[in-house]
Amino acid sequence: MLPIIITILTISGCAGEQTHLPQHPIKDFFLHRTSENEVPEEEGPEQHLHLKITDSGYDVFTPTRGVSFDYRYGPSVMLHDDGSMDAWFAIPADGVHEMDWVTYRHSDDSGKTWSDEKVVISPTPGSKDELSICDPDVFYYDGYYYLGYTSTMDITKQGLCNSFYLARSPQPDGPFEKWDGAGWGGDPEPVIYYDGVWNGWGVGEPGFVLKDDTLYIYVTDDAYTYAYDRLRTTEVYKADILEPDWPARLSFAGYAIDRSDTDTHTADATDTDKDAGITDATGTDAGTGTDIDTDSVSPDDYVYCDCDSWDVAYVEEAEKFIAVCTNRRFTDDSCILYYESDDGIYFERVSELNTNVICGCHNCCIMSDESGHIKAGDPVMIGYSYAGAGNSEWGTWATRFAPGEIELTDTVDRSEDKAENLKEAIEYKSPTTAPYPIIVTGEELSCYATTGSSTFNLAFRWIDENKNRHGIKSSDIEFTDYDSQIISEKDGLVSPSSPGKTHIDIHYKNLSRKLCLYVLPADTTAGGRSISDITDLFSPADSYTLSISLPYATQIRPLVTFRDYSFAELSLEDIVSYGLSFTSSDTSVCEAGPDGMLIPLSAGDADIVVSCGEGLSYRVPVHVVE
Repeated sequence: MLPIIITILTISGCAGEQTHLPQHPIKDFFLHRTSENEVPEEEGPEQHLHLKITDSGYDVFTPTRGVSFDYRYGPSVMLHDDGSMDAWFAIPADGVHEMDWVTYRHSDDSGKTWSDEKVVISPTPGSKDELSICDPDVFYYDGYYYLGYTSTMDITKQGLCNSFYLARSPQPDGPFEKWDGAGWGGDPEPVIYYDGVWNGWGVGEPGFVLKDDTLYIYVTDDAYTYAYDRLRTTEVYKADILEPDWPARLSFAGYAIDRSDTDTHTADATDTDKDAGITDATGTDAGTGTDIDTDSVSPDDYVYCDCDSWDVAYVEEAEKFIAVCTNRRFTDDSCILYYESDDGIYFERVSELNTNVICGCHNCCIMSDESGHIKAGDPVMIGYSYAGAGNSEWGTWATRFAPGEIELTDTVDRSEDKAENLKEAIEYKSPTTAPYPIIVTGEELSCYATTGSSTFNLAFRWIDENKNRHGIKSSDIEFTDYDSQIISEKDGLVSPSSPGKTHIDIHYKNLSRKLCLYVLPADTTAGGRSISDITDLFSPADSYTLSISLPYATQIRPLVTFRDYSFAELSLEDIVSYGLSFTSSDTSVCEAGPDGMLIPLSAGDADIVVSCGEGLSYRVPVHVVE
């Protein structure tokens, strides 16, 4: 196992213009609580949260029969004091340019009926979130709805190397301004950038709780993809919400839970025995009878196997935090899993939930108020997506809301661990006979013209909830928020003015989104990706801090700008084909592999010089600690 780096950094500004942000402190590897972080013992008997789902609930979304990739997964549900509810979901995007969007729905009658949906935030073409926006979670503070989401620059479109992003809006249905590293409204920059291995899932799936002016932020950090010895956990960050630039001032608070099961005790996804991978007193797998490495089993001998995104709320009456996720996701033996915490940082597993939960569940939430609280008397509701019984089609899932109850008990109740879930199939719906628009978009999201062209060749569409595309006249589109030095617009026609890159907002009815327009010099062709087309090589991080002993492998993934003003994060194939080199100024402190992997060797400081061809290079500092 490679030694690793543990700092996650953000940058701001456009390509090559970096704003230096403070580094996050070194993370203590998860060992439950260190002595300095021990929670003081409370007087009197400790009580525990007991969550149960009281009814199987109802589907807020069901996929359309015959439509592939039809889902509304990872819901985030906000309860208001008047009983109304807001909900956000990740949905499949066009499948060509983008992978996911986020939609919004509203209920005025405590969830009995819901409004039509609309896409409220989509990727910004030509930016670092241009491929996807998914896994939404939302809180409200001081006039703004803050929406956290996951996105990636992974051009292989495998959904790897994700980072955590943030946007805000005065209205729950947008339009949203994205955090640009220093403020709101510019090109999006990660709030937490994933600097791990190239085939790791990354950082994302955010959750929020606001308590006493402190914002608790929960993110998945998963470099686990195909190797069992990599970090896989839920991290906790804190921010002072009173600071105007709080997204740039996150402090690492700890690991909420470690989910790094090893392959020696992880249940096979096809094994329906819940004891598979769980050790008995002799260190033998209770399900298979095989020997297990007991040193790597989680402290309560529970196999986390395939836990997914957390949603967290603060239960005011109990003065405890509650977290929910799913385990054994997508399988017939899946469950909802919940945890509790007194301080919002260190969580302990309480129990599974199987009763009234449909099999194949994944990516769940627990409804909370604008601050992520559950107040005394508030209704309890769990939302989750599910594949259902007999469904093997990836990306065809229903989403269900189910009522629940939270009680306090003197002992941990884990009777649900052995309960059975519901083996029910999805009830597909027929295509809508009167489709309505959920998003306005362009036929192309990034468009090019040269200074000698008369107009851009733009075409516009609205897409309905059945994923059908409908044409729109250019004269019916309103254009706003573009650089008038680069382009001009008149009567629905957009013309190039001078070389450069600009975003432009398009509006149709109550829908809007951004496109990216490039104006090239007359002698320049778009799409060149040879080494001679690279005009800038720059770092995604100000610096890297590595630990000799901690299990987090770090890899430098350089960014480049091309002659046509587009940019990209370089893949491993790019690093090889462009002949990039990584050179350490002090190989006794840190070595850099040919693929950009950083290998800490002794405490100290070094610089890594990243070079590409002649005249393209940058230097990034590395600090190594024990």
